[in-house]
Amino acid sequence: MTLSARHINKRFGNTVALRNVSIELQAGEVHALVGENGAGKSTLLKILAGAEQPDDGSMQLANQRYAPLDTREAEGHGVALVHQEITINPSLTVAENVFIDRLGDFSRHGFLRRKTLERAAQEVLESFDAGISVSSQLDRLDLGEWKCIEIARALSRAPRILFLDEATAFLGHREVDALLKAIHALKERGLSVAFVSHHLSEVTDVADRLTILKDGGNAGDASVADISPAEIHARMVGRDISGHVFPPKAARAPANPVFTAADVTVPGRLEHVRIDVRGGEIVGIAGLKGSGGEALLELAMGLLAPRHGTLALGGDAYAPKAPDAAWRAGVAYVPGDRTGEGLITDFSVLDNLVMAQPPQRLAFFERSKAHQSATELSARLMIKAANPDVACRTLSGGNLQKVVLAKCLHVKPRLLLLNNPTRGVDIGARIEIYRAIRGLADEGVAVLLVSDDLPELIGLSDRLAVMRSGSIEHIFAADEKPDESAVIRFMT
Repeated sequence: MTLSARHINKRFGNTVALRNVSIELQAGEVHALVGENGAGKSTLLKILAGAEQPDDGSMQLANQRYAPLDTREAEGHGVALVHQEITINPSLTVAENVFIDRLGDFSRHGFLRRKTLERAAQEVLESFDAGISVSSQLDRLDLGEWKCIEIARALSRAPRILFLDEATAFLGHREVDALLKAIHALKERGLSVAFVSHHLSEVTDVADRLTILKDGGNAGDASVADISPAEIHARMVGRDISGHVFPPKAARAPANPVFTAADVTVPGRLEHVRIDVRGGEIVGIAGLKGSGGEALLELAMGLLAPRHGTLALGGDAYAPKAPDAAWRAGVAYVPGDRTGEGLITDFSVLDNLVMAQPPQRLAFFERSKAHQSATELSARLMIKAANPDVACRTLSGGNLQKVVLAKCLHVKPRLLLLNNPTRGVDIGARIEIYRAIRGLADEGVAVLLVSDDLPELIGLSDRLAVMRSGSIEHIFAADEKPDESAVIRFMT
């Protein structure tokens, strides 16, 4: 079943989201959409899936006119979309989330046939090796596992065309491998799969063709076999960026330790962890999901408390009872879930930027000073927003991530905690974020970085610690240059 779109245009107020874009998706083919944040990728998928309506242009599905008014109508035509942001309801079970809007199909005489529901949900989860049991508690699953539940929700409808908007952004290495394997299987069954990804290794692994978008327009269509990653990057950002992704590492020796964990144990999360982060240094943490990196960030942020061992900040004992105490102590945090933990998306860019430390005079909020700070930070991180007063929900994923980082810059931290800071961010925005992070380190800030992206960890970190099962297995010194295989050897 072929889906084609011709000359699609879409505006949001004064912002041109799509400009005369055409695309054709073939049955049994995987089609990647690549481009910078704000290039129009998500908007195009939403239009194809009925979540947005085009201003101009036309679509055809199996040579018939196709103009769904909403996602439900599109699903009736065999078209399903997995959104970029998490849409899990944590008050429901795993199985209920898989069939969240079709629970009536599993009811009889007003009673939910829970066994039937759970059996059906488990079959869908196992169809792409999600590794999740329907008996699992949602609050004990990580974001990657939540994303797998959303993918199962889409697959439960037996679609003929599946759209994945940054579906791998929240997944770990094993989960990404499982999903890419599932995409291969769906392709073999004759499905058409279109997906957005900023990881070109995923594109080259699974896609047959790709469409490059830039500033809302089409910057090229190609067979994946006929175009190099360097050319894809160049068309995305409008310039050659090869060899310029990561800024130079610090040439000077780092200062005294800013943050120290001494023989720290958190039952079930961390075991006898010893690590320090010095001023002017970026320390990376590698490991599979659940290996301890995120737990170490939560510990430093006051979300966990050690049963054994001690923490120190700036040489003094440090035991924050809650995140607000950590922020007051000069510890800033970029969480893994930017919309769930890092931002209030209905608030403006300005309000989010100054939220952790609002400028005040006496008891009054100084809006003019806040506006000045927001303007300066937006310019520093190249946040694409019409002005600081627009709501964050109107921004692309990459710009949302920049707002979270800008909020941290605003408090002038001495310790910066980063959990996958470029998750769902295009290569151009990644370079800007990398430069901002390195710039903070050069100013003397201590940076603790947890990431699922090994090239990011290797390219950005001064020292790199590898964790497994809550313990530190190895630390690569600043003068070592490990490759991915060397890091993975200690992870598994």
